Amino acid sequence: MVESKVSRKIQIMQTLASMLEDREPVKITTAELAKRTNITEAAIYRHFPSKRRIYQELVEFFEDSIFPRIASIKKDPAPDEIAGNIVMLILTFCEKNKGISKILNREALSVDESKIEDKVNLLFDRLALEIKQSFQNYEKETKNKLSLNATSAADLVVSCLEGQIQIFIRSKFKRDIRNSWNEHWRCLLYTSPSPRDRQKSRMPSSA
Repeated sequence: MVESKVSRKIQIMQTLASMLEDREPVKITTAELAKRTNITEAAIYRHFPSKRRIYQELVEFFEDSIFPRIASIKKDPAPDEIAGNIVMLILTFCEKNKGISKILNREALSVDESKIEDKVNLLFDRLALEIKQSFQNYEKETKNKLSLNATSAADLVVSCLEGQIQIFIRSKFKRDIRNSWNEHWRCLLYTSPSPRDRQKSRMPSSA
């Protein structure tokens, strides 16, 4: 009985995530979800009191899927690869779970779902912290310096990550975001300008 309840709950979550791929979230109704899952609306409400609750559990599914793997990635003996591999992990997840990517970029969230948005914001803050720590470890182990401090570098990478997710959604999930990330990852941080170059970049043009 317990196993049946769990499988039904997962079925509801998977179906809603699938429905998010090809339509506007506001147009998804409980009645339509019930039809797609072949489960009555009453049964859906027994598992989830609202659509908002399903979104919340989908975010928790992301957290449970990603953060244990990040812990494994951080054990990589090549410290310069860790931050890039964390981003690649998340982009791979988004490619496999397209509906959840719409929750991660807040597109699926309405104005009355601020608590879910707060949860997503905290999730990205946590990702930024993991990436920041990986940069600090890189500098400590290699004695090399990034072109930015670790906090700013992590903010830049997370901004790029959110941008890649947005591009993926805008392309109707056709854009190869992992490949494009590979193309510009090394250009972001690991080439540090000399003090003289920095000074030149601050000088106004004579033209």
